[in-house]
Amino acid sequence: MRKVKTKLWKYPYNEEKTEEWLNELAGNGLICVGADTLMSRYTFEQGEPGEYIYRYVFFENCFGHSKSLRYFAFLRESGIECVGHAFQHVLLRKKAADGEFNLFTDRESKIRYYKRIIATDKIPGIVFMLGLIPFWLSRMAVAHMNIADESMNVAFNSHFHPIVVVTYLLILINAAIGVSYFRQWRHYVSRVKTLKSAGALYE
Repeated sequence: MRKVKTKLWKYPYNEEKTEEWLNELAGNGLICVGADTLMSRYTFEQGEPGEYIYRYVFFENCFGHSKSLRYFAFLRESGIECVGHAFQHVLLRKKAADGEFNLFTDRESKIRYYKRIIATDKIPGIVFMLGLIPFWLSRMAVAHMNIADESMNVAFNSHFHPIVVVTYLLILINAAIGVSYFRQWRHYVSRVKTLKSAGALYE
């Protein structure tokens, strides 16, 4: 039996880079056997180098939706397995010996796929960037504390109040994830433009 090797975290959130990372580890014999894609935590076993190919796929509906389950049943007939999923983000794998693992081969299907990601990635990006709101609330709280007590010592310490420190940490995490989503969104926008321009050259 294979032995569970380790659990690794992968941040910031970027599906293509994570896919490359998983395939690189698989090429070295670390096989991903479980994934908490929401928290970006992955479980590995030691296996044969290059045994599996991994693909991150953005489904049209949540994985538990009837349409998604029918689509996955179709994929499973080709030897494709689900390693982990969160909402519409699904990590799939296929044995390398079974051939190439490309779900979208023609230009139009790729454009439709990327546009679906673009439309959806706006939402979490905006939500995480809204985490900057607590920054202004905390600044108002600090200002209020400084006004309430004119002591410079209290004014200095108020910046290091536990609530303020935790708020700043949450702001940094939210901003980092928001920026990651934005960069991924911009990447797919660029992909769509490239595919469209390439198609125009041959039409």
